[in-house]
Amino acid sequence: MAQPVAGGRIRRVVIRTVLVLAIGAALLAPILYYASTVDVRPPQVDRFTLSQHLPGEDGVALTTSSLEVVFSEAVDHQSAQAAFSVVPKLSGSFSWSGATMIFTPADRLPLETSFSVRLHGQIRDLAGNATGGAGPFAFRTVGGPTIVATQPADQARDVPLDARIQLTFSTLMDTASVQRALQVIPSTQVELRWSGQRLAIVPRTPLLPGQEYAVVLGSAALDQAGTALSPELRLSFTTVSAGLTARTIVPADGTQGVAITTPIAVVFDRPIDPDTVSDNLVTITPPISGSLGLSIAEGAAGLRDDGERTLRFTPSGALPANTTFTVSVSIGIRGADGSRIATPLSWTFTTGAPSSSLGNQIVFLSQRSGVANVWAMNPDGSNQHQVSAELSPLTTYAVAPDGRSLVVGDGARLVELRADGSARRVLTDTGLLEFDPSYAPDGSAILFGRADVKTGSGQGIWRRPPGGGSAERIAIAATVTPTPTASSVPTIAPSAGAGGSAQLAPVLRSPRVSPDGRRMAFVDMSGFAGIVDLRTGAVTRAPFRVVAPPAWLPDDATVLVSGLPVTDGSDGSSAGNGGASLPGGLPTPGIPVTPLTPTGLYLTVAQRASLEIGALLVGGASVRVTPLRPGGTLPDVDADGRIAYLVLDPRLPNAGRVWILNGTSSQSTPVVPDANALESSVHFAPAPQALLVAREPLPSASASPSPEPSSTPSPTPSPTPGPMPSPPVPISGPGGIWLLNLVNETNTQLTLDGWMPTWLP
Repeated sequence: MAQPVAGGRIRRVVIRTVLVLAIGAALLAPILYYASTVDVRPPQVDRFTLSQHLPGEDGVALTTSSLEVVFSEAVDHQSAQAAFSVVPKLSGSFSWSGATMIFTPADRLPLETSFSVRLHGQIRDLAGNATGGAGPFAFRTVGGPTIVATQPADQARDVPLDARIQLTFSTLMDTASVQRALQVIPSTQVELRWSGQRLAIVPRTPLLPGQEYAVVLGSAALDQAGTALSPELRLSFTTVSAGLTARTIVPADGTQGVAITTPIAVVFDRPIDPDTVSDNLVTITPPISGSLGLSIAEGAAGLRDDGERTLRFTPSGALPANTTFTVSVSIGIRGADGSRIATPLSWTFTTGAPSSSLGNQIVFLSQRSGVANVWAMNPDGSNQHQVSAELSPLTTYAVAPDGRSLVVGDGARLVELRADGSARRVLTDTGLLEFDPSYAPDGSAILFGRADVKTGSGQGIWRRPPGGGSAERIAIAATVTPTPTASSVPTIAPSAGAGGSAQLAPVLRSPRVSPDGRRMAFVDMSGFAGIVDLRTGAVTRAPFRVVAPPAWLPDDATVLVSGLPVTDGSDGSSAGNGGASLPGGLPTPGIPVTPLTPTGLYLTVAQRASLEIGALLVGGASVRVTPLRPGGTLPDVDADGRIAYLVLDPRLPNAGRVWILNGTSSQSTPVVPDANALESSVHFAPAPQALLVAREPLPSASASPSPEPSSTPSPTPSPTPGPMPSPPVPISGPGGIWLLNLVNETNTQLTLDGWMPTWLP
């Protein structure tokens, strides 16, 4: 009976518990429903913001900014707007975006003003809950746009020519308005490059040296809020003066095929302060070992310039072939007068592949490397490479018959070297001028003229063995040097000075040995053509004003000479008919000997038109007139006796048309004329029925005679390059070295530049 009583008690407890829970749920349900559906919390201000502010500065308003109050919930617009106040007071209008109240001032905010925003009184939400206000929220407005920094500074001096002008503004600017308001004086083409509040003004071309510039930016320049720049900018600066200027870069920028023996040099326009030269002044990439120093101009370039204005890097050995080098010279170098270069120098060049022989090569002069030097190429124009690497411009050269060596000259000094540029050896001693080199046909001797550098007095024709050995003078009976007479006409080369020099020996030039090696033709600049027998010493002389190197005919007894006939006596002291006299045959002391050409001798237009090509026979007393055309010069003869020569054209001072005379004909015929160019030299090529010529482009203007040359030419200057950077070789044009086919009359252009080509078999 005990068990039923316990079970009933448990059931009664469970029932009471269920009833209590049910009654509690019934009472709690209305309370939870009310709490979840009825808002009793007052609204809050989540944040205050400016619609337009400085980047990164949320509390600095642009003058066009609106004020935004973001509430935690939707509120009654009227109560919120009534509670809004700003000090200093602003008029404006309200708008809403959800729970955000936006106050837009009626006018631009005043500049550089601090504001305080508060919400006063009751702001009610949609349920009627009210907040007691909020704030203060502080902010300030920007100042007017200003320029806070400039580079260069105002009134700066010695500003580099490649400098950028930088302006830093106090705020972001309306870039288009700045561009419209900007002026650079003097007028300069620029690009504007922005980086936030910083403006870089980049000139499209280098600034002018020694020029005062002004950068003006007016009040039409606006910031992004449309506020005008204040104050206006006027920035003045002066660029670095022209000061120290690089006249010549060696090798020239962009040159291909440079000799592996080349020095790397910069020739400046004035002497250099040696204290500013150090090893870190020049950077060469890839690196090469060598020595850096200053030197005076060499050879002819140094006759009237003894200042150390050449910065020269001499490599320790040959450069690697087919390698591109980059050279930089820093602005640390200074002139002896304190001047400096405006910008660092930088250029590139690429070496070529040398050849051990110039056999079956076309050799020519070119200044594509910055200074006139000897270059060589294959007969089809390929593998153009520099052979010599002199820093004084060359005017002449001679290649040994075996092609393995050559001699080069600049009108003052002769240098011997191998075909690959190695074994360079200066032949000329101090105090002497040596010029017009040539080789004996068998290669046994180098022949050349010599004169005294101080007086200009001729010292005869000399010869020396190739590869070393002493020079010896070739015995030639002296000619009495005439004193100039009052009737003498203008000279065809610079005279030794007023009054003449009767006691000085005339200069002998252009030795050419006959094919059989027995005789030598030469030019006596006092007015004679000559031949000397190298075995007996017998001399043949005939009056003739020779203006080009002599050329032997195949008979070994006759030589062709181009010049002006002497018509007043046999001593060569005067000339008529467009001829000229040269008192004493002396060059101007201290000046290099110019090439023996009509141009090198400064012939007038009338004299060039009166030129004749004559023949001097061994033992003859006069130069015989030939059937070659008037105005003919620079003859060349092949093994068959054909004669190719130029007839000068008045449109260019140093060029004309090629004519040819066959050995069996008495009439010359023109050869493959070009309407856009004239030839400046002509040689028979080893290839059958071909001529090798150098061409000079005709001026684009209408044809007119060349101007008369000065009777007293200026000394030969040091080499002066064109503007840098510039292509060392023209990219097109009718000039350069050409091969003319005499059979089908076709022209093949081998180079775009160069002169004095020869083709060694």
